[in-house]
Amino acid sequence: MVTLEFNRMSLPFRTEFSLAGTRCLLSTNSHELLRLSMPWQSIQVRPDAGSFRMSILEEASFNSDLPKPSHFRGLGHLVFALLEPKSFLTFDLLRKNVFGVISPAAARDSHFWNVQLLPIALGLLGTTVGVAPLHCACLDRNGSGLMVAGDSGAGKSTLTAALAKRGFSVVSDDWTYVSYRPGKLVAHGMYAPIKLLPDSIRYFPELRRNTPKKTLNGEVAYEVNAAKVFHSSVKACSAPKWLLFLERTSAPGCHFVPCRPGHAAQYFEQNAEKLPVELPEAAEARSEIIRQISKCQSWIFRTGGDPIQTAQAVEHFLLEA
Repeated sequence: MVTLEFNRMSLPFRTEFSLAGTRCLLSTNSHELLRLSMPWQSIQVRPDAGSFRMSILEEASFNSDLPKPSHFRGLGHLVFALLEPKSFLTFDLLRKNVFGVISPAAARDSHFWNVQLLPIALGLLGTTVGVAPLHCACLDRNGSGLMVAGDSGAGKSTLTAALAKRGFSVVSDDWTYVSYRPGKLVAHGMYAPIKLLPDSIRYFPELRRNTPKKTLNGEVAYEVNAAKVFHSSVKACSAPKWLLFLERTSAPGCHFVPCRPGHAAQYFEQNAEKLPVELPEAAEARSEIIRQISKCQSWIFRTGGDPIQTAQAVEHFLLEA
């Protein structure tokens, strides 16, 4: 049996960086992880930002074998994850810590760091440090944020891509991380790619230069850099102003129906990840963020059109909103 220790001798390198409104304190033995963290270090860390610790050991004997499906297991306030390329991580929500052993292949993989490890860490620990991870996209138009929520398969990602082509800045696609300080609500992104299913190519011919691949949840999809593929700007954050709850319909046209009071709060509470009973303060902080989001102008948006037509309808509607 091999025993691995997480201490100052085994993890001699330390740095900190801003991550969607939080502060991450990283300890590692990996020069490669320090290099991958450098772009995040350029973002100014708020003095009042909540923080969590990440201790990552690169272990040469932890070989990267043939890919295995990523999977997660939870036990109270602990979450265990096995990720590709071979990496094992423990997320301690109560103590706000991440401990991980990763293979050299993972340490060199910017996709693993930016698209898997950091978003997963923030998705699991964000609520404990004052940032609510919400299942929705966020775009920005002239400093005002548009959040797009909806059930899986409703078309959030294709609408995000279509709005990017119309000049909206992309903040986030699948998950948005929202913080609240008195008088200021901020939606943060992680520069994650837009995930588009293979049939999206009929609406976005730009995808012909890309190759779909298996994503973290097992789907085969294009993972698209909005700046490179759609020449859209990408922003780190935005101030939420509008909320759209996207619903697909067989009827033609696009219809905006004002939300009833409480709809937004109920939707996000029901779709939020379940928190362990040991974290009542985190649950209340998340509920307060959701209450603030529900004050945004919000509509149920029913559409039977393709994403290009739908994006045009959204742009025109917001000009009058």
